[in-house]
Amino acid sequence: RGTVIGVLQAFSAFGAITCAGLMPLMVSTDLGWRLVYFVGIIPLLLLAYARRGLKETARFEKQKAEGRTEPPPMFEIFNTPHRRRVFQLGIIWLVTYACSNTAVSFFELHATEDLNWTKKDVSDVLTISAIVSLPLVFFAGKLLDMAGRKKAAVLIFVATSVGVFLGYTLESKYALTIVMTVAVFGVNSVLPVLNAFTSELFPTEHRAAAFGWTNNLIGRLGYVLAPIGIGLIAAQTDWGRAIAPTAIFPLIALALILWWLPETNAIELEESAALGGS
Repeated sequence: RGTVIGVLQAFSAFGAITCAGLMPLMVSTDLGWRLVYFVGIIPLLLLAYARRGLKETARFEKQKAEGRTEPPPMFEIFNTPHRRRVFQLGIIWLVTYACSNTAVSFFELHATEDLNWTKKDVSDVLTISAIVSLPLVFFAGKLLDMAGRKKAAVLIFVATSVGVFLGYTLESKYALTIVMTVAVFGVNSVLPVLNAFTSELFPTEHRAAAFGWTNNLIGRLGYVLAPIGIGLIAAQTDWGRAIAPTAIFPLIALALILWWLPETNAIELEESAALGGS
């Protein structure tokens, strides 16, 4: 499971890198931004065709045979033993996003305004960082299965914290290329860790609601509010001093993972879901 979750997230990162590389070429044509939307139709067409071959899981088919295909109401999960785990994972997602959603996004502003780099300098560093880190992101899922969720989390979350802190405190272009590679790896690899825990600590009938509450609602508060807070702080200081302190958040998230969450590696989903309600 960890390997597959990691591969899916790595392809998401690969898509983002591809988009970043193609965007300047597309907007420079006569069609401009319109070409971006036109090209965006292609994945939709591929999805419309590919979804026909997707099968439901055996667990869902079993529920269907038992007449239990209607998902419980979104609030029903709070009437189950899993309610505490919803808040725990929601907080972990929130503090993780408080760093990961700003770590790479604001690097261009930091480099151009704080370090007086050219846009080409920024492009060079981020392109190299993205390309070099991508194989590591693909390996992150395998690491979850090899070392276990919690041990892999230690490596990935510490790497994220170190990469982000050094990425906004160092000034050498060569040093920043290395640490931003670590940061890009971490920012993309924390997601398979949390996706694995969120998938495995809730039963099939409540898994969608759990993702909705933990990631898409509670977690997104950090995703949305962190850029606003950093923008306000940067206006009074600079981007480096605004973002470098956010490196503490992956360490907080890691501490909460080690404290609150059980190890779910190599356990059947029914067993790991039972741990989620403990």
